Amino acid sequence: MKTIRWYLSALLAMGSSLAEAQDYTLEQLINKALTNGYSVQSARLNEIKTEAQIAEVKASARPQVNLSGDYKRYIKIPGQVVPASAFGGPEGTYSVLAFGLPYNLSTSVQATQQLYNPSLMIALRTAKVSRDLSALQTQKAKEDIAYDVSATYYNLQTTAQQIAFLRTNLASTERLIRITDLRRQNQLAQGIDVDRLQLSKTSSQTQIESLLATYNQLLNNLKYLTGTPQTDSLAVRTAIDETTPVTPANEFTINRTDVLLLNRQKDLNGLEQRNVKAGFIPSVSAYGTANSTVYATGGDNSYIKNVPGYWFGIQLNWSIFDGFARKAQLSQKKIDNQRLDVQLRQTNESIAMDIANARNKFLVEQQNLSTNRGQVTLAEKVYTQTQLQFKEGTVDITDVVQAENSLREAQNNYLNTLVNLRTAELDWKKATGSLINR
Repeated sequence: MKTIRWYLSALLAMGSSLAEAQDYTLEQLINKALTNGYSVQSARLNEIKTEAQIAEVKASARPQVNLSGDYKRYIKIPGQVVPASAFGGPEGTYSVLAFGLPYNLSTSVQATQQLYNPSLMIALRTAKVSRDLSALQTQKAKEDIAYDVSATYYNLQTTAQQIAFLRTNLASTERLIRITDLRRQNQLAQGIDVDRLQLSKTSSQTQIESLLATYNQLLNNLKYLTGTPQTDSLAVRTAIDETTPVTPANEFTINRTDVLLLNRQKDLNGLEQRNVKAGFIPSVSAYGTANSTVYATGGDNSYIKNVPGYWFGIQLNWSIFDGFARKAQLSQKKIDNQRLDVQLRQTNESIAMDIANARNKFLVEQQNLSTNRGQVTLAEKVYTQTQLQFKEGTVDITDVVQAENSLREAQNNYLNTLVNLRTAELDWKKATGSLINR
């Protein structure tokens, strides 16, 4: 029985772009995409950003030290209205007095430490959940790119094998053209027989050119997915593994990242609700201040004096009424939580559907593969016999063309079924969350 491997030698004639395509395996392409893929790189940068955000939240729990300075040059020192009686004047009258000097320089250093702030404690817990969420998003990006690389790789393999089939068939057609032309010269065949074979040859050449363009597009897509510059070369193995994948088991473990993401988002939403409620609770902080103010005046009676001051205190902040803003925020968070519950139920149902569909498709394509493999063998036999009969003059060229078309269809059906089987296995792994190791 002839198999797909019999046709692989035809790949050597597919041009330089295919002749070199014998290096990267699917596993190597996936590893390359997980390292250099743009979506994965972006997700990793989000992880790094999340760590920086966590550091920012932690920093707010540490003492805060601020330095401030203020310089004033009074053109006219502002006055204050005081009772004239304080300086021996009549009762019921007032005087305007200007205190101070024209030059003022004030410097303050203040240290503040949060003593009790429920929002800060919740923010620290939220930061940890955000770290987990960011890691899951990176995992999701890896799974998506692994699926895209695998699907593109299978399509590229199919295209390469179709080209190999067509080139093999084209070589047979060219031999038939030479034989038929000789028969025509000896008046054993008609000129229209040669024309029909020429039409078949042209059709095959056109299909090959179209498939070559598709192959290059898929190869460029693999470059993009793996983070390879379009100007660089990428060599890919195109030999299809004909072994039948193991049938998915009835018992399996679901480890879907999108479910974990939704659960983490629900955790985050719960913390956000707690943070809104924490806004009703007062916060307490301690502070200490060191101040130095310099007063000065110029002229003949110049004078300068530094007046230091030190104090500490405890500050209470309590938003007693905010116009029901927090109540509205809490209502929004509850709605968000309900929406996440709906999304979680929808995702679980979608997973169950994807698993059932992938398993059914796998079983169907597994059966089709066995049938189509036999069809290829039978079509090869019919085509070979028809060629011999044509050389003997017992059949006309129409039978040869029909046999060739039947062989081409059987070959394509076999390839498509083989790739559909691999895709069904890929869909199964995606549905169960086993595309890549965690």
